[in-house]
Amino acid sequence: MMPLAKPDSSYNIEDPEEDIHYQFKIVLLGDGGAGKTALTNRFCFNEFDSDTKLTIGLSFNSFSIPAKEDGIKIRIGLSIWDFGGQERFTPLLPQFITGANGALIVHDLTRFVTLENLKRDWRHLLVSNAGDVPRIMVGTKLDLIEPEYQTDPKVLEDYRKILGAKAYYDTSSKTGFNVDIIFKELVKNILKIPPYDKKNVEII
Repeated sequence: MMPLAKPDSSYNIEDPEEDIHYQFKIVLLGDGGAGKTALTNRFCFNEFDSDTKLTIGLSFNSFSIPAKEDGIKIRIGLSIWDFGGQERFTPLLPQFITGANGALIVHDLTRFVTLENLKRDWRHLLVSNAGDVPRIMVGTKLDLIEPEYQTDPKVLEDYRKILGAKAYYDTSSKTGFNVDIIFKELVKNILKIPPYDKKNVEII
């Protein structure tokens, strides 16, 4: 059974001006231990656990973010699907990736092989099952990397282009650096494609 997250406490269901007008499915893809669960926990609950366990199969969370449509306050609902990256779960992934509106493709900055696997495995899995949806490439655990050991920005840019990602961000779930940005930037890119591009929606 999929573990369900507690609802976003900032969403007031009785406020008609902040009703959820859009619902997007977001998937997080990447190797096991790459930091996907830590990103989700920081974004949804503002929590960080240095002893986060590997996701077994699938974890699902619901969250909503504030926006405006034609000047009226609304909320955009997100269904966030975090997949265990271990190879034994791969056969289960296509059915859960189907229908995704966007993806965060995640690698661990302390393990270069997780970056290589984005190109080798995860891009194909995403495109085959969800199509050419907006995606952002994310490097995790920036707090564990000394500046002299950071990956060459040109290498990261090359991978971003290969993966067809709209943008690349380094992140730290421990400090919260760039975590909100990657989710909101992904939603902004989803809103740029039909049929949402005809709507006057602004993330706030």
